[in-house]
Amino acid sequence: MIANCLNRLRVSIVFGTLFLCLSCVSQAPASWILRDIQSLDANIMNTVQWIKIEKSNLKFLNKSIKKKLNFFRKTNFLVFQKIEIEINSIEKNIKNIEASLTKQKKLARKVKKRPKLKIFDTYDNTNTKRLPLLGGKKEIGLKKSKSKTVLKILESLEKNSSLIIVNQKSYNSSLNNLIKLFKKEKYDLVFIRQEVEEYKYTIKELNIQRKQQNIHLEKLILKLNDALLVSKKSSYTLNLLDISQNIENYNSIMDKFENFVNNLVDIGGKECRGLVYLKKIGHKKEYQKKYEMGIADYKTTLSEIPKLISSI
Repeated sequence: MIANCLNRLRVSIVFGTLFLCLSCVSQAPASWILRDIQSLDANIMNTVQWIKIEKSNLKFLNKSIKKKLNFFRKTNFLVFQKIEIEINSIEKNIKNIEASLTKQKKLARKVKKRPKLKIFDTYDNTNTKRLPLLGGKKEIGLKKSKSKTVLKILESLEKNSSLIIVNQKSYNSSLNNLIKLFKKEKYDLVFIRQEVEEYKYTIKELNIQRKQQNIHLEKLILKLNDALLVSKKSSYTLNLLDISQNIENYNSIMDKFENFVNNLVDIGGKECRGLVYLKKIGHKKEYQKKYEMGIADYKTTLSEIPKLISSI
């Protein structure tokens, strides 16, 4: 039993560190940085994933606002028109990104088929080994001896990646405008994936504190081991066991909540029958209420552990 208590305490320490790593996954690309063919492939894959997620969001978006859009068409045509403009912009941005991405894929295949062109060896900087495709032509530092084919490929990569970034920014701008339009009409337009990312960021910040406590937890384990070697039934040992059990319970509570947040996209999507939904301002869904209660308990629990350890 005592061994199990120590093992579970160690596992809870590892779990907190694991969540910190998992919360960093799946971030949208901010810019194209191309050093070699692998970095080109990575940017292409990131953009493919971005399109997949945003096309899914668009499907849920159109479904969630359909009734309200018909309502505005009949009662407030100006608002209806403004919403339509942003929706059309969003759809256009996605199509533009898909078109530019298709061109990038073709260029990537061409570069792989013709390695002798040495596309990514045209920038003379041994320190960074970076090809700044999004900068001015003077920054590219091309050798005069390079062929027109290489220049054409580089210019195309630059143009396509620039168009992708511009359209992604325009897409995000239209989404924000859409959210503001509905907010003026006393509605919240909620994108669950984005909302959960914000929740995960909060947990990530708190998890840093939790990780910092691991040093004290390891010291507690050492003290408990030493105490058990002296006596398993002394008041000091029993007190340490009691504190260890309480900390184990606290860690279990935090682990469960972190697991809940990690699965919140699925939980929220199931409750709302989609990953984008419209609700009246002030109204909260069950998953939101559960998160707010859970995060409050998490913060309280996190503050209790140092108090327990300091009482030894």
